[in-house]
Amino acid sequence: MQGIIEYQEIDAKLRKLEGELRSSTNRKNAGEMQQYLKDGQAKLVKLETLAKTITEQYNQATALYNEFINKLETLVKEVEKSDASSAESLGATLSKLSATAENLDAHIGALQNKIVSINKEVENLMNNAKKAKHNLDIYKANYNKEKEKVEPEIAKLKAELEVVKKKTKPELLAKYLSKSEGKVFPVFVSAVNGNKCGGCRMEISAGKMSVLKDKGFIECENCGRIIYFDK
Repeated sequence: MQGIIEYQEIDAKLRKLEGELRSSTNRKNAGEMQQYLKDGQAKLVKLETLAKTITEQYNQATALYNEFINKLETLVKEVEKSDASSAESLGATLSKLSATAENLDAHIGALQNKIVSINKEVENLMNNAKKAKHNLDIYKANYNKEKEKVEPEIAKLKAELEVVKKKTKPELLAKYLSKSEGKVFPVFVSAVNGNKCGGCRMEISAGKMSVLKDKGFIECENCGRIIYFDK
């Protein structure tokens, strides 16, 4: 039993160091910057697609507007040359064309505003992306320093685990690895107050206590930890 307890003690130190690295503020911030850049890139692609669509609409509207202006100019000349009987009819047509041209002009103006707005948004995205990339480099550099600082100790603990593993009973090691992978930690706990699980403090039945004293360890029916009898 001593072998697996020693293994668990070393593993606890290793988990603590690795946990500190995982919860590092620099690591967290670097991850957020990476996600921001990823989201920004996706948004940029959408904006570029939208800008292309609106530009096409703008070109079409401008071409149509120019066409109507040409028609208006021609119609104005016809009105000027027409007699009174046809002037009224031409005037009505001229009025409709003028209204359509005004609507097209307003539509073109709205499309221009959209294009300007998209260009500003793209510019902001690019500027923010530069800042995010700069911050990402700083966070990554700081995290790498943290990592480099503890890597020797992590390597040392892993080497110690390999040494202790060789003198640990395979049955106990298998139980330990199986349960520790399922996030149960610590896996092995001693019985406390004579008849309680050292993990969840659930009382151990008389029958289970008998098995514990005879076999040396049992599995807690409540939390799943391995309870050992610390003689």
